[in-house]
Amino acid sequence: MAQNRIVNAIEKLLQSIDRPGDFCAHGRLLAPMPRLEVEGAGTLSFPVPETQIKDLIAVAERAPYGRGSRTLLDTSVRDCWQIDARRMQLSGAAWRDTFPRVLAAAADGLGCPADRLDAQLYKLLVYEPGGFFAPHRDTEKADGMVATLSISLPASGAGGQLVVRHHGRERIFDMTAGEPSELAFAAFYADCEHEVRPVTEGHKLSLVFNLCLRADDTDTPRTAPDDTQPVERLAQRLADWEHAADAPGKLAWVLEHDYSEAGLSFAALKNRDAALARILAAAAERAGCALQAAILHLEEWGAVDYSAVGGGWGWDEPDDDDLEMGEVEDYDQWLDGWVSPDGNHLPFGRIHLPPAELLPRGVLDDAEPDEQHVEEATGNAGATIERSYRRAALVLWPRSRTIEVAACGGIDGAVAWVAGELDGRAGGAGEHIRKLTAELIDIWPPAGRHFGDHVDHDARGRTRMLRLLRETADETGALRFLREVIPARFDGSENEALAAILHVVGPPAAKDFLLDMVRMHLRRRPAAMLDLLWRLDGLHPATVASAWRGTLRDVVRATLQELPAALPAEPEPEDDAVVPRSPRPVRFSEAAVFHLFALAGRRGLADAAAEAAGAVAAEPRIVTPHRALPAALVKLCAEEGAAGSAAYGLLWRHAAGALLARSAEPPAAPGDWIIAADIGCRCEHCEKLRAFCLDPVARTARFPLRKDLRAHLHQIIDRRRLDIDHVTERRGRPFTLVCTKNRASHQRRLAEYAEDISCMRGLVEAAPGGERAARCAADLDRLHAAVASAGRG
Repeated sequence: MAQNRIVNAIEKLLQSIDRPGDFCAHGRLLAPMPRLEVEGAGTLSFPVPETQIKDLIAVAERAPYGRGSRTLLDTSVRDCWQIDARRMQLSGAAWRDTFPRVLAAAADGLGCPADRLDAQLYKLLVYEPGGFFAPHRDTEKADGMVATLSISLPASGAGGQLVVRHHGRERIFDMTAGEPSELAFAAFYADCEHEVRPVTEGHKLSLVFNLCLRADDTDTPRTAPDDTQPVERLAQRLADWEHAADAPGKLAWVLEHDYSEAGLSFAALKNRDAALARILAAAAERAGCALQAAILHLEEWGAVDYSAVGGGWGWDEPDDDDLEMGEVEDYDQWLDGWVSPDGNHLPFGRIHLPPAELLPRGVLDDAEPDEQHVEEATGNAGATIERSYRRAALVLWPRSRTIEVAACGGIDGAVAWVAGELDGRAGGAGEHIRKLTAELIDIWPPAGRHFGDHVDHDARGRTRMLRLLRETADETGALRFLREVIPARFDGSENEALAAILHVVGPPAAKDFLLDMVRMHLRRRPAAMLDLLWRLDGLHPATVASAWRGTLRDVVRATLQELPAALPAEPEPEDDAVVPRSPRPVRFSEAAVFHLFALAGRRGLADAAAEAAGAVAAEPRIVTPHRALPAALVKLCAEEGAAGSAAYGLLWRHAAGALLARSAEPPAAPGDWIIAADIGCRCEHCEKLRAFCLDPVARTARFPLRKDLRAHLHQIIDRRRLDIDHVTERRGRPFTLVCTKNRASHQRRLAEYAEDISCMRGLVEAAPGGERAARCAADLDRLHAAVASAGRG
């Protein structure tokens, strides 16, 4: 197939790229020694005599090692002494010439740009006879750290070879320096496994440096083979890729070295990785492809293969790391942590990577996992293993598919990328950006549907898209987005941007959109819908052009007329045995009620507002008269002329009546210990519980029951919210459930009463004015009396 030929050709070309430098470098140098002063031990002589070595050990500390995030001391893993760089002074006129020669040799051997490589003194290490360091990898101890440089100082000794391994290769370096003016040095990349073999006699002294690449605004050239032919051949294949039928959407090339997500950048790539990136970047530019770096993650799950470790261990079960996985039962593979060649972090999210898009083929087949977790066996299910792998990769795709690729990580990332394209164009939006926004609308994921491996529950993408369309003044795109995307996905979080974009499309189109939205969302999301209208009123007050005044008035009138349909009667609670009902209608919040009637007043819609107030009063379980309505009325009272309107008076009387019906008098204290118990269950234990609830005197009851029956009573008490505390007394057999009556219901009623009185005070302050005051006088007097009664209590 064409796809296979193209991918195979790309893979073959990338595998043929020469390796600049190597994973480690080693050398010796006869040169004048540095002046090395150590706090507490004085200035060293060379070769360092035994007496001074003892002085060094006396002021040193045991060298620890790292395991994950922990720092440990264990001489069975690392046996040597260390002195921190802050306690040393390394100087000398000759050293200013000697050390650059060492650093240049290390940089050349590693394939690093010597002019951007800094060396930071880290430690002086002292190895006694038998001292060693087991195989390990260095952590990145400084920003931009790429490698470690170790320089052996002249001292009498033998052994202590440095062993460096990487991807199946091993190098062994003799680090002894016995001559007075001899330095032995080795450099290796930080992700290479290495060890120091035991010192067989004498001592070994090593200066350790962190090698760090400096950030640079210019592309510093590196010594490398001629790339002309590989770039041209690769560019030809990449150009064919875009037009090939059934071609993969992207390709990810796994890098040889390990890079942390924080440290991943094109500037920090090492030897062959750097060469690949350089050639790929040049070829991609010629072929119209995009190139990024990313972190590749692979997680796989499978059952433990007990036969692989022998089984039947008796009391000595193997460690988790010793267990092996049988057949892989499931896996997930994705990319994130995106970085562009110029060092910018891209907004792309987690993007799935199919196996066919991973190169080189089989690169992870024999890889060691970074982490392994074992889930213990449960029930009939055996133990399972979860393995995690993390690698860095170069990711490539035709530039024309960037939006499609980015959207696989979430539409928000694709929008953010287009916004970045706009910011990077000095000439403004232009046709290019409008073409990209049109592509975004074309691929926008349907509401509630999967897009790639994600469901877009996040409104950031919609908000960013609205801002982008407004910034580009793209009226055609804005109309499409308002028509095709917003209605089905609207949740109110995008209201600020939505109100602003409506100015771009103008009053007629805005009116059509808003009327459709009111019909669709006033019942589903009343607070969000009315918040949008409120924001529009703030952007387009009554003083603006008549077209906007008429639009807002018509939309508010339609909202008032739609209100009765948006306030469906809420069914009465039904018995638990009945088939579950459909979801309850959404309640209208304090803010929604305030926005609706404040907008009606501002737009002079008194009659429609009065009819809407009647609908609100008819459905007290949708607009609660005890809380939402009093709070909204307090706010409405501050609106000019609102307190004298018919709608306001009707709402006020409705709220006052509901509060007085419930809390005109303080709740009476319980006279006995009877609990109203709608238990439902008729089993013998629930019958005993019911009898306990109806006993006016009994405070405590004991139920000796096995565990499942105690759990049954737990559920009954908790589900029915019975005023009973229950604990298990763990003595005897069976254990005993001890139930004690409390006053929880009365305490809840007292708290409710206190809130009711607070709402009454608000209604007193916000009493209707004008001709409406007389109709509310009787209720106002009763409110005063209720508040006074609460004060006396």
